[in-house]
Amino acid sequence: MSLILIKNGTVGKADGAFRGDVLIDGEKIREVGPCIEHEVAFVVDAEGRYVVPGGVDPHTHVSLVSAGRSVSDGFEAATKAAIWGGTTTIVEHPGFAPEGSDLAFAVDDAVNKGSGSSYTDFGVHMVFQGKNGFDEGDVRELVLRGHATGKVYTTYNARMTDEQIVSLMKIMERSGGLLLYHAENDKEIRRVTSYYEKKRMTGTKYWPLSRPGHCEAEAVDIVLELAKSTGVPTYIVHLSTSLGLKSIMEARAHGQKIYAETCPQYLCLTDELYSAENGIDYVMAPPLRKKKDCEALWKAVASGDIDTIGTDHCSFSRADKVKYGGENVFRSPGGIPGIETRMPILFSEGVIKGRIPLERFVAVTSTNPANILGLEEKGRIEPGADADIVIIDPKAEKVLSKDTLHQKVDCTPFDGMKVKGFPSHVWLKGMPMLVEGVFLAEAPSGKFVKRFL
Repeated sequence: MSLILIKNGTVGKADGAFRGDVLIDGEKIREVGPCIEHEVAFVVDAEGRYVVPGGVDPHTHVSLVSAGRSVSDGFEAATKAAIWGGTTTIVEHPGFAPEGSDLAFAVDDAVNKGSGSSYTDFGVHMVFQGKNGFDEGDVRELVLRGHATGKVYTTYNARMTDEQIVSLMKIMERSGGLLLYHAENDKEIRRVTSYYEKKRMTGTKYWPLSRPGHCEAEAVDIVLELAKSTGVPTYIVHLSTSLGLKSIMEARAHGQKIYAETCPQYLCLTDELYSAENGIDYVMAPPLRKKKDCEALWKAVASGDIDTIGTDHCSFSRADKVKYGGENVFRSPGGIPGIETRMPILFSEGVIKGRIPLERFVAVTSTNPANILGLEEKGRIEPGADADIVIIDPKAEKVLSKDTLHQKVDCTPFDGMKVKGFPSHVWLKGMPMLVEGVFLAEAPSGKFVKRFL
């Protein structure tokens, strides 16, 4: 059925919500309004439910291989779970390429893995590594191929020096791209980690102590100072601290253009969990923080000071974390699953509990990521946009666990959380993927999407 009329729902847009209807014609939205009639269209009654744009997750690692260890899912399983959670587009951060590889290696690998295997549409970020050479021609070529963004690390072995970052900032600006930053102070992290290992203090409770909040803020400060010297926009990924947020706010007050992303784990979970029996489940970088950090980030989401909410989905299993890090947490693979739970948790903890209005939910989960990352046809319920649409049933409720979710991994960091508000329907470019809680898509149909800023 090419014509679908969604009626009587609360239509959520970033600039306002209203009770009304949405008409889908093939892959596109044809009309949005308070009362649409069409004699031929198949009608879906959304009475008592919310009609929102399909989610855009700006930060995933669904195909990551790190130090020879693979995440649990891969494109097919991860993006199927994403659909269950209301996300219809992801932008994948590839893992590090072998030393000496050219810049296109990781990007091409991710596109190849996703093509024919993804249930969602997907884009791919470039990844820049300090030990792998590249020149302006390499960057420009990939931007022209639709990879408008690239990630820089200030930590890990592939981190870049300040001098490399400044040079790259200028290259990306000339090429029409945007840089995203994983900001942590590598030198301090290595110093503290070395101390704990020498003292044989390698239990899970030492993980957050080895990557303290000031390490994030210090690295944010350095990145923003470099960006100030070059005049380029900046995007900080997975912001976890009130200190880092303060640095961003101060720089914005002086005229810098900065995008800030956080994740559900930094809004809803705290570092007390590292002392639990299953504390190794929460090994990620940056680690979970204090309750005051969660509260500060929620306020920033509500005020508009946080622009996007991604997942940093990186589904290393509990089994692998215990295998490699059970005796020494610093040897554990880092990362958590979250691709299915992002939108339900944000709706439940944000909209239902009154922390944020529906408009902010739509903005941070869909509209802003699409606009910032160059997904022109995504993230909005407007005529001409892709018909990526989700109906959320605010009465649908479940307790999260590995058994109640569809993610292909043996744990969830949100285990035991009661969540209210799940998708009943999901369309990807007009194709019904989920209908009244039944998954209809028989095979992956998502496509690689070129992005231009």
